[in-house]
Amino acid sequence: TIAAPFVSATKTAATFEASMSKVGAICRANDNDLAALTKRARELGETTQFTATQAAEAMSYLGMAGWDTEKIIAGMPGLLNLAAAGGTDLARTADIVSDNLTAFGLAADQSTHMADVYATVITNTNTNVEMLGDTMKYAAPVAHAFGASMEETAALAGLMANSGIKASQAGTALRAGFLRLAGPPKMAAKAMEQLGMSMNDITAEQKES
Repeated sequence: TIAAPFVSATKTAATFEASMSKVGAICRANDNDLAALTKRARELGETTQFTATQAAEAMSYLGMAGWDTEKIIAGMPGLLNLAAAGGTDLARTADIVSDNLTAFGLAADQSTHMADVYATVITNTNTNVEMLGDTMKYAAPVAHAFGASMEETAALAGLMANSGIKASQAGTALRAGFLRLAGPPKMAAKAMEQLGMSMNDITAEQKES
């Protein structure tokens, strides 16, 4: 009984060290980089609701997405805020954000902004991080090709969630909508012509905004 706390602490330390070794291997970090990542994970474990090991696990997903040490250190606070706001597993949140950044053609330094946008959506509409991630998995690549921004697509996902259309269902619906706009049927094309609009005009406007 007396030794139990010490045994538990030793196991926790060993788990953390193993997680950081995994991060170092994935990121191909040198000694200085691994020391910086380890320091950051420990700081986050001391100052947030997440443990240092959870922070390390999130770092591994970012490393698998190709993020370097500097980008991981800079991007972690935004991811933690999003995970806390959504009550979502931190590693899963990191996986969602890193995947969605790629789908929208955004750089890793936009992770904090994406996390802020997603936090706004999940706290103001009837969806959560997991469902929003599922929506974006289907919608983001087509939305990006169409010229829609991440902010616009996230807002559309939130509005659809308020109508009961969520997760992959919302993603496939949004994807289908963008594809139909990109190659509209005769009736839709005629309606746009009557409005003095064309898909070239809409796409150009999206890219300028």
